[in-house]
Amino acid sequence: MRVLMTAATAALMLAACGGPSEPAADGAATPAMAAAPAAAPASAISGPIAGKWQITITSAGMTLPPQETCYEKQMTMEEAQKMQQDAGMTCSEQTYAPDGKSGHSVCTLQGMTVTSDYKVTGDFNTSYTMEMTSAIDPAPPGLAGPSTTTVKMDRLGDCTATTP
Repeated sequence: MRVLMTAATAALMLAACGGPSEPAADGAATPAMAAAPAAAPASAISGPIAGKWQITITSAGMTLPPQETCYEKQMTMEEAQKMQQDAGMTCSEQTYAPDGKSGHSVCTLQGMTVTSDYKVTGDFNTSYTMEMTSAIDPAPPGLAGPSTTTVKMDRLGDCTATTP
C-alpha cells in the first residue's frame, strides 16, 4: 500500500500541477483507458489555478481523509514534470491532450515501472475529478493487474497564511 500511495502522490503532483494525473490500486483488473492522446507541449498545458484546494483520493476501495494544499501559482505541465523528477520519478513516455485532461505515461519509481492513463472531468478553476488506471511492474504483493485511483480536487478559496 505504501508503494501505491507513493505512486499516487507522484501522479498527483503531475495532475495537480499540470494537467491532472493520479495512480491506482483497487486490485481489480480494469481495462486501460482510450488510446493515447495527441502530444501537446508540456509548457503549453496549465493545471489548477492558484489557491487552496481540498484533495480526496480513493484507491483500493478506500477513501483517504481529505487533505488541503495551497498552490501559490498555476503551474505548467513542464513544472510538474520537474517536481516529479525531484521526487525520484523518471518517465520514458509522457503524452497529454492539448487541454491536459487526458494522458498516458510510463515512469519508473523506486525500481518499479508504472504505466498510467488518466482522464479528467471538470475544470481547473473550481473542481475536477481525475481517474487514473495504472499497472505496476513488478506488481507489489496483492496488486495484480491494473488498478484505478480517483482524485477529487475542490478549490476552497484563496490561500491563507496558515495553509500548508
